[in-house]
Amino acid sequence: MEKIMTIGSLLRKFRLNKEKTQREWIGDIVSPSYYSKVEKDIHRISAEDLISLLSYNSVSLLDFFGELNNSKQSKYNQERELMTVINDAYYRNSKDELVKLKKFVDKSDLPNKETDLLYLDAYIANVNNEDLNDTEKKALKDEIFSRPNFDKSKLVLYCNFMMFYDLESNMLITRRIIKQFQGSNDVKTLAMVLTVIGNLLIQCIEENEYDATHFLIIAADQIDTKPELFFYKNVILLFKNMIGYHYKAEDKYLDICQIAIENFSLLGMPEYGKELERFLKKQNG
Repeated sequence: MEKIMTIGSLLRKFRLNKEKTQREWIGDIVSPSYYSKVEKDIHRISAEDLISLLSYNSVSLLDFFGELNNSKQSKYNQERELMTVINDAYYRNSKDELVKLKKFVDKSDLPNKETDLLYLDAYIANVNNEDLNDTEKKALKDEIFSRPNFDKSKLVLYCNFMMFYDLESNMLITRRIIKQFQGSNDVKTLAMVLTVIGNLLIQCIEENEYDATHFLIIAADQIDTKPELFFYKNVILLFKNMIGYHYKAEDKYLDICQIAIENFSLLGMPEYGKELERFLKKQNG
């Protein structure tokens, strides 16, 4: 059986084809010890570092990902690895990398090319703080609704794109997600579920639909707090007490909101804490 080609093994293949040592190949882009583990598929390389490595060694993205076409699992594997790079670029808010990746996909013959381009347009619009047009929104919504169950990749996509949906659609999708994943033991999956709940709580608060929040708060509380989930639970703690203050204008709720915000500052995320504080002040006028 032919070995499945991964980004790590493909980097190694291109490096050896150019007769370079690992140190010659990486320059000052990543550390030798880290890169060694990338080639062994122990670590994943970021989109930024991957694009920098390929550029440093005069390898085009099209040639690199095109090599994945040569394996028996070609299309599936190529698309899976490409989506990993796209997601990484999005989480680092890198518009330039997303634009480059869009150009690559546009020239490719991927089986889900149109869907991939739709995702990239949505990512780029989000990075630019722009909205999608109605046709794009409908296509994105149809892509999510057409799947009876979510897998992890689609859950990640929904986390990223739910801001393009109306509240009613988000409530329907989120109920499906909670029903499917709430009993999961996978911490990363639970983190995404809490992200979806947190994003929807923001939308409910902004649209003054507080009665719709009760189900979401109960669902979030039913997920056990683990160290890996502290960030997400702390965000929801803030929203939970903002909602409590809406119904009962008691200072104890605002006090807990301030504690939740302070937690971010104390743990090295002061900018995120300030963003949440602005949201709190805006809603409480």
